Amino acid sequence: MRALVKESIEPGHFSMHELPIPVPGKDQVRIKIIRAGICQTDWVYINQGGFALKPPVVLGHEIAGIVDEVGEGVEGFEIGQRVLTQTTYHVCGKCRFCKQGLYNHCAERKGLGSAQNGGFAEYVVTWKGSVMALPEEITFDQAACVEPMACGVHAMAERCPVYVNDVVVVMGPGTIGLGVAQVAKAQGGIVVVAGLTADRPRLDAALKMGIDRVVDIQTEDLEAIVKEMTDGFGADVVVEATGNVKAVDTAMKVVRRRGRFVPMGVFTTPIELDFHTIKKKELDVYGSHAQVPTAWETTLKMLQNGKLSTDLIVTHVFPLSDWEKAFETVSKKEGIKILLDPTK
Repeated sequence: MRALVKESIEPGHFSMHELPIPVPGKDQVRIKIIRAGICQTDWVYINQGGFALKPPVVLGHEIAGIVDEVGEGVEGFEIGQRVLTQTTYHVCGKCRFCKQGLYNHCAERKGLGSAQNGGFAEYVVTWKGSVMALPEEITFDQAACVEPMACGVHAMAERCPVYVNDVVVVMGPGTIGLGVAQVAKAQGGIVVVAGLTADRPRLDAALKMGIDRVVDIQTEDLEAIVKEMTDGFGADVVVEATGNVKAVDTAMKVVRRRGRFVPMGVFTTPIELDFHTIKKKELDVYGSHAQVPTAWETTLKMLQNGKLSTDLIVTHVFPLSDWEKAFETVSKKEGIKILLDPTK
C-alpha cells in the first residue's frame, strides 16, 4: 500500500513509501481509509519534530473509512461498515486513568500517526476500542473532522466550565479554534475569535458559523474590544489555540481577574509564562490535552443535531497521490481543513 512516512526525527525526511498492507491482530480492526485530515500537529512533526513522534512512522490521526478486516476477539463490526477511529492505538487498561476512560493520560499510551502507523495510507490497523460506527447522516468528510472537534468538546464541555453569557475569546481561527468556538457558542457563550490579517477567510467563516465577533489583531485592538464588551473587566474565558507565545501573552492581558485560561496550542519547546499575572488575577488554568472517548461521543451527537458544523471548515480534498500539493496548501495556510483521499 501507499503510505506517507516520517522517516526520522530531523526536519523533513517525509515521503511516499510502499508498505505491506497491515494485518489485524487480536482485538484489532483494519480500516480502508476514505478520508484522513491533515492536522497542524502533522505539519509540526514534519518540520520540527515533537515529543510524541516515534519515527519511522506513517503520520495522520484524523481517520475515517470502512472496516476491511477484523482480528480475533472483535465483535460488533462488519466488513464494509462505515467507521472512524479515535487516536488511541494502545493503553495499559489498568491504571487509574484508563479505569476512568482518560486514555490521554495513560503512561503506556501509543497514538496513531505519532508512535504507531496512522492514516496517511490506504489502510490502518487500530485497537477495537477506538473504532466507532458512523451514523448514516455523517459523511466521511465530517468524520475526518471529529478528532479536532472532539478536542474542542473536551476543552469547553469537559475541562473548563462555560456558562450562559460568558464572553469567550478564542485565540486562533484554525480547525481547533473554530471547533472550540462552536462548542462555546452552543453552551451559551458570547464568542470572539481572534486571528491575523492572513486569517481573514477563516475569520469570515467563523462569522458565517454564527460566532459573535471576529478580531484581526494586526489592525484592531483586541484588549480594548473585549473590555468594551465586558464593562472593562475582560473575557471570562480565553482559549489559546495557536501554539504561539505571543498569543499566550495576549491571553494574559485579555482575560479578566478571576477568569479562566485554557491552553490548547501545541508547543514543541518550553515557553515562558507570566505566572505573576496568573497569581495577581487569581486565574483558573484548565490544561486541555487532546480528547477522551466521551468527547468523541458528544462530538458525533453535536454534528448530528447541528450544534457543530464542518461545512465551512473542510475546504480541500486531495488525492493521496497529490500529497505534496496538499501539504504545500497547508504550509501556505490556504483554506482551513485539508483532507487526503487515500482511495485515489
